[in-house]
Amino acid sequence: MPQGSLSVWQVKYGERVVRRSDVLHDYAQYGVPDGNLDMDYNFWVVRGRDNGRDTTILVDTGYDIAARDWLGEISVTPPPEGLDLVDVDPTTVDMVITSHFHYDHIGYLHLFTNAQVVSGRVEYDYWFGKWEAGALEGEFTTAENLEPVRKARDDGRLRLVSHETEVFPGITVYPIGGHCPGELLVRIDAATRGLILAVDAAHFYEQIENEWPFFAFTDLDEMKAGLAFINRLAAETGAEVIPGHDARVRDRYPAAPGKAAKVANVLA
Repeated sequence: MPQGSLSVWQVKYGERVVRRSDVLHDYAQYGVPDGNLDMDYNFWVVRGRDNGRDTTILVDTGYDIAARDWLGEISVTPPPEGLDLVDVDPTTVDMVITSHFHYDHIGYLHLFTNAQVVSGRVEYDYWFGKWEAGALEGEFTTAENLEPVRKARDDGRLRLVSHETEVFPGITVYPIGGHCPGELLVRIDAATRGLILAVDAAHFYEQIENEWPFFAFTDLDEMKAGLAFINRLAAETGAEVIPGHDARVRDRYPAAPGKAAKVANVLA
């Protein structure tokens, strides 16, 4: 891969079917019919070169569905198997960008023992404050999920960002909050196209097209502002927006080559 070029693959590890009225906030106000949405659970692999060496960066890590069924997710390909199919050795990954600290996004962070971990400072302060206060009961994360973040901090591998930051040449993160206080949006200037990985700032295409908020948020106004920001950023940069959980992404982008086709789509 030439210096400065980036490729991006989306890797699916789980799925479930949801009702629009269950996952979109106050859906009845829109006056449109209800229906099902196919919801995928993913992580993203970015490959590039930096100073003459191959570099592998992950956005999120997935989690072990079989070990803990949170919301009725169905395991398709466990993330360790998915990583193997796309030829990623977790011990050689250079960076993991955590969009936020919910279980399904950092559940396998412990595998990436040598990676720099990039997280939102507000996200870190919020969840570690809850952890220290013994207030994680009923939340979408656990002390076990947060422990690898603490390990990265203690190892000197944790990088906390509080504003728009280019964390790798061609990869910029934006703290926007809403779904979680320190949710990170990830923009990638890839080899073939610009991409915005919305992750949980926008789970589905409907949220991008209509700026409809998700049902789960820590701040509704921040979530609405975040959706508007995604659309502004896309308009300004020409980047394509990838919602974090929408199964229709797989219909719009080609399958990866070889054995990786089982789990991965090539976004760029």
